[in-house]
Amino acid sequence: MKITSVETIALRDDSDGTVISWNPSFSESDGVPASTGGYDITLVRVNTDEGVSGIGQCEAPSIIIDAIVRASLGLEVLLLGEDPTQVQRLWQKMYNSTGVFGRRGVVIGAIGAVETALWDISGKVYGRPVHELIWRSFTTAASDFEPLKRVTPYATVYPPGSNLDELSERMNVALSRGLKAVKIEEWPGQFGNVDVDTDVAVVEKARSILGPKRDLMIDVQNRWRDVGQALRTIQEIEQFKPFFIEAPLPADNIEGYRRLAEATNVRIAVGDWGFSTRHEFADLLRRGRVDVVQPSSVRAGGMHEILNVAEDAYRFGALCVPHTWCHVVGVAAEIHLAAITPNMPYFEFPIAFPPSPLVENLLLPQFEISTEGTISVPDRPGLGFELNEDVVSEFRVEPY
Repeated sequence: MKITSVETIALRDDSDGTVISWNPSFSESDGVPASTGGYDITLVRVNTDEGVSGIGQCEAPSIIIDAIVRASLGLEVLLLGEDPTQVQRLWQKMYNSTGVFGRRGVVIGAIGAVETALWDISGKVYGRPVHELIWRSFTTAASDFEPLKRVTPYATVYPPGSNLDELSERMNVALSRGLKAVKIEEWPGQFGNVDVDTDVAVVEKARSILGPKRDLMIDVQNRWRDVGQALRTIQEIEQFKPFFIEAPLPADNIEGYRRLAEATNVRIAVGDWGFSTRHEFADLLRRGRVDVVQPSSVRAGGMHEILNVAEDAYRFGALCVPHTWCHVVGVAAEIHLAAITPNMPYFEFPIAFPPSPLVENLLLPQFEISTEGTISVPDRPGLGFELNEDVVSEFRVEPY
């Protein structure tokens, strides 16, 4: 079997025109988040001469990923004619061959999307689910020796709404789907943007909806500017028992993260906002001393690279809780990762507002959450999910 092509699939759902596809920047004139107004989805499909294909996903503009794939020094030319089941060798080939212009950032995201697709192909070739192929030892981990049969997502409620009533309505949507943990986000006029009293009111409302037994995560999206501001707010909301506080400081403020993590008993989480590969996460763990690392299943270099990050975090007694938000091929990858990673109690799962077929219907079969808040780990070959070609056909556009 040989690779014959690497395909970029760009999908666009204009939805109702109010979608925030990225962490919003704020206009000085009216405070309204900048928005692309729709869902922007970038998939990668690797095709072979025996008709077996695999899928991956990258959270980046499709035109950029398409350029990285199809350029004269891009990923496709490196992979043509190669055996797709030699996944780790091909990852190294892509990483080495793009080293001058890659190594981090969007190139790593593209490599990760291709790598996920290669694991998908490999599982189909060998007739085994991906988690059985990527299994690794965490040395002295006191965990089961078999993959988990069911794993636990947490729901990101994003956007959280412009007031407490909207927050309540959207959180209840997540709970109605059986999810046992929910993450709320900062938002204009709400958490992280007004004052401490507003922050307390938002978190108090969220906890009252969740009740005492479900976990509450809070994403600050890098809004706080100094350790003192972060500490003051965390001290005020600690009574509501947040599972973790995500991205409280600017992404590059590693020493600030160390000071914050050492000053509070609440878990400090970071890693979604632009961090990639084991090397950057090693810095967060060693210098930043964070409690939770959050490599992105659609940005951080692929499934094996996330396992590298998770194993390193395990050595520090830290958790690994991967990011994906509305990128559902990334969710499929997370399910397999959570099945075999002892320090991955949760992974991110999307609840999109407004809803979109690109989030809810892109994969077949659809995700099913049990009344206990868990998802079954597929025993089907590969990732265990296929693209819904009807949805792809309806929403496919040229890379942009």
